[in-house]
Amino acid sequence: MTGSLIRFVRLLATLLLAAALPLAARAQPTPQPGFGVMVHYLPDKQSIGEIKRFDVETFASTLAEMRVSHLILTLGQNSGQYIAPNAALEVLCPSSVANRPPRDLPLEIGRALRSRGIALILYLPFRAPQGDRAMMECLGDVSEQEPPPARFVAAWSSVIRDWSERYGALASGWWFDGTYNTKGITPAGWEMLCSAARAGATNRWLAFNAGEGAERFSAKSAPCQNLMAGEYMQPPSHLTGPPSELVLHVLTPLTASWGRDAPARFTAAQLRTWIADAATARGLFTLDMPIDAAGRFVPAHVALIKSVTARP
Repeated sequence: MTGSLIRFVRLLATLLLAAALPLAARAQPTPQPGFGVMVHYLPDKQSIGEIKRFDVETFASTLAEMRVSHLILTLGQNSGQYIAPNAALEVLCPSSVANRPPRDLPLEIGRALRSRGIALILYLPFRAPQGDRAMMECLGDVSEQEPPPARFVAAWSSVIRDWSERYGALASGWWFDGTYNTKGITPAGWEMLCSAARAGATNRWLAFNAGEGAERFSAKSAPCQNLMAGEYMQPPSHLTGPPSELVLHVLTPLTASWGRDAPARFTAAQLRTWIADAATARGLFTLDMPIDAAGRFVPAHVALIKSVTARP
């Protein structure tokens, strides 16, 4: 072959390989600050069977209409139920497979969001599901108020890694809840957890939540943390964070509590101020908003947010 022909063949092979790669394996864009939404979509509310009703396209389109930059999505909380399969979890706790659906909802949502330029952040408790004693035992965990055993750190790292690699570039971050007691985690343990959270995409946002309020929303609870967890039920009138290496983030429910279908408790003026403050600080402002089993938001909430984010 001539040199030009060889170069053409190599270029063609590269293009064909890129086209063949699954979406989750392609290069990850750098996460960008902005206004986002969190949803507490949990199978213990809707049941595992209800996941088949979730309308991904309508859900993603509504987020785009509200002009959000990112979504925080609950993979599960403390019931032992999760909205996606996990090969590591099936090996560690075989009997728990019934608590995960065959449908991979985060993968579908991640793809729909990426096509709209919206980042996906995955939510997971830092500890084993506290409401499922069988899973706590098979994962080797104890109460989240006590130090995590080394056996659990290794097991949970493998679970996190499985999802991290599964979603790859579709996952722009992790938000770990309930980081209440990290005493006794060794540097090697932290390396396992942190490398698992970065597997598949090295530049993710990583937030570890030590609790709510002015004293804890900005705390750094893990050596690899780069984003404030931000949990703040009653944010101050203007958003400012203490001097910190972490990216500013404030997370608060739009209604009276997390995932609750109730009237909005903030005015459009308040929301505009907080979004503007976060933008000035190159940070994130996130509202938790309720959805139903099909992934539909409350129409009045959507109208409020659209009035706030509408371009002049």
